[in-house]
Amino acid sequence: MKLSFTLLIMILIFFTACSQNKIELEEPRVEIIIPELTIIEEEIIEEPLPEIDIFEWQQNDEFLQDGKATRLVVVKSKRVLVLFNKDGDILSRHRVSLGENPLGTKLKQGDKKTPEGTYSIRDIRHDPKYYKEILISYPNSMDKKRSRDLGFNPGGGITFHAQVPWNWNGNGDNYTLNHDWTNGCVSMTNYGMDIVWNMIDMDTIIEIRE
Repeated sequence: MKLSFTLLIMILIFFTACSQNKIELEEPRVEIIIPELTIIEEEIIEEPLPEIDIFEWQQNDEFLQDGKATRLVVVKSKRVLVLFNKDGDILSRHRVSLGENPLGTKLKQGDKKTPEGTYSIRDIRHDPKYYKEILISYPNSMDKKRSRDLGFNPGGGITFHAQVPWNWNGNGDNYTLNHDWTNGCVSMTNYGMDIVWNMIDMDTIIEIRE
C-alpha cells in the first residue's frame, strides 16, 4: 500500500512538472524591435570672408604703423597711395588726386597725365606753393623712348605734393581730393604728406600703377 501511494505521488509530481514546463514553453515571446537610428549630418557651409582690398582707402589718411617705407605704391584707378615696409606690411594709406587728364600714362609735356611706371626719388623738399613735395625720376628710360618714338617731349618735374596755401589748414581736403586738379603730379593732404615724409628716404621705390 505504501508503495502504491509513493508511486502515485511520483506520478503526480512528474505530470505537474511537465505541465509547468509546457506552460513555460507556451508563453508567448515578445519581440522588441528597435528602430534603426538614422543620423543626418547637417552640412555646414562656411561663408567666405570678404576679401579685403589693401588698395581701397577708408579715409583720407590712415596711419597704421610706424616704420621705414621701402616701397610707395599709387593705384591711379583707386586714387590711393599705400606705403609698405620691407616685409610687405602696410604702414599707411592715403587718398590722392591726380592730373586733370588721369586716364592713361603720361606721354608728353603738358598732357596733364600722371605717369605710370617704377621710379626712384630725386629730392624730398619743402615747397612754398605745395607745402612739401617728393620729386620722382620721371621720365625714366622707358618713358623717354616711348615719347621719342611718338615724336613727343616727355616733360618732367613730376612730384608727390600736398595742398596749395589756401588749404593748408585742411578744411578743403575733401573738396580737393574729390577732383583731379594737378598738371600730372600726385596730390595728398598736408597731414598725409607729413606721415609719408617721416617714413621715406632717398632709397624708397616709387611705383605708379594704372
